[in-house]
Amino acid sequence: MEDYVSGKVVVVTGGSSGFGLETARILLERQAKVAITGRQKDKLQAAAAELKGDSLLAVRADATKTADWQRLFKQVLEKFGRLDVLVNNHGAGVKIAGTETMDDASLQETLDINLASVIKGCREAIPYMKKQRSGLIVNVSSACAYHSWPNWGVYTAAKAGLVAYTRCLHLEMLEWGGRATNFIPGAARTNFCKAAKIDDAWLAGFPSARDFARSIVHCIDVPDNCFIEELSIWGTKQVINPF
Repeated sequence: MEDYVSGKVVVVTGGSSGFGLETARILLERQAKVAITGRQKDKLQAAAAELKGDSLLAVRADATKTADWQRLFKQVLEKFGRLDVLVNNHGAGVKIAGTETMDDASLQETLDINLASVIKGCREAIPYMKKQRSGLIVNVSSACAYHSWPNWGVYTAAKAGLVAYTRCLHLEMLEWGGRATNFIPGAARTNFCKAAKIDDAWLAGFPSARDFARSIVHCIDVPDNCFIEELSIWGTKQVINPF
């Protein structure tokens, strides 16, 4: 069976933990060349030490800042010579709370991290891909984009917006040979809940980050003349009717 991952240059944001770290690990196992990013220098260094190897590049970057995106892609091109895939995996709950309790700063940060920063990354990546007449962007959204829970409204709005944006992005990229895919995970055992300061005891028995990361890699492992429009994945323990 043909391998469409080996040799690809892939940028994975939020690569110091969770889906990002495990996606990077699998990609390296599949002989891809991988750049990971993260905002926290110590966590990123720990991830890089864990993954290690000549096919890995770790770049501290804040996805909300255009200058960091530009510096990231410059370093990727300097080390690997091209950019084949961007996996926009970064995101954060910031503040999971009812609408009436959302302060301006939390509201704006939630939209910036989960939506605006992804658009910035796509904008900065496209010129490199367009020059090659090929490239794939995988945007990691959330089951929240299609299902509703109280107190998750602002985060849901950002993730639903990301799904709609990615569909438009695909049509733009298609004009010159590029592609874009939505990856939509249900709940998994990552550090998301702890970072958002919400209880995560209910996640016992749910899929691990690596369990879902396999499917992110699957979105990449397709021929250039194919694309996965949208891939949704759930843990069987999550009590919800996805239909």
